[in-house]
Amino acid sequence: MVIIAAYIAGLFLVLREGVPWLRARASGVIYTRGHRRRKVLRADEPERFAALAAHRFRAMGTGALVLALAVGWTVWNIFGAVLRTAAPL
Repeated sequence: MVIIAAYIAGLFLVLREGVPWLRARASGVIYTRGHRRRKVLRADEPERFAALAAHRFRAMGTGALVLALAVGWTVWNIFGAVLRTAAPL
């Protein structure tokens, strides 16, 4: 059950930042976070847009780490099950 929760949490964390990042890259418009969201246009403020997009991309790292740990744990368990089946003690 923990592995399933890790997959769901990892996907949620990646998509929470990844979808706005992809939308911003495609459209050239990114929104700030917080109570008063502001629109930042790539054409008007290129440095601020690049900084906000970079922060969104870095924020996906936590979700990617959780996903990587979940995949590693799954592979480790499958490998252990195969070894137990192939060479029982």
